[in-house]
Amino acid sequence: MRLQVAASACIVVMLAGCSHGTSGRAHPDIAGFLRLPVATPTACAGKQAGTTVGRKSPWVGTVDVSVFISPKAPAAVVRQLGDQLRSLPPVETVYFESAAQAVAEFARLYTCSADVPASTLPASYRLVLKTITRPARDDLVTQIRRLDGVDSVSCDPSSPCLPASP
Repeated sequence: MRLQVAASACIVVMLAGCSHGTSGRAHPDIAGFLRLPVATPTACAGKQAGTTVGRKSPWVGTVDVSVFISPKAPAAVVRQLGDQLRSLPPVETVYFESAAQAVAEFARLYTCSADVPASTLPASYRLVLKTITRPARDDLVTQIRRLDGVDSVSCDPSSPCLPASP
């Protein structure tokens, strides 16, 4: 359980790259990253925590907001969520990462990845925003959190999202 919680926290931190606006940013090379070998060891004895192998997620520095999808969301809701995100005026680009891709990415970033249940690594939409102020970004994040199919939303750790309202 401790590894699972730590892994979930690492996912949010490592995958939630952010800056405001797209000038000068490269597109994420997900396919290239997934061609890398998995981090070893893939399984660890006892309660040994997984560690990063010094790689950086392809999302870091390329997206502003990560929208993690509820694992229980039906495919139609996931598609509708993508359409809604694409239609938001501050959103410039939307990338989709399947749960299988999230698992594959995690396996390349962390040792002991086989010890983390795949169900803790959800599908997500990754958003690149047009130039936007932080208060406007936080308002957008609040709006996104209310959409059907959203499990959680994350922003760059250097400019974290405001906590969800109770």
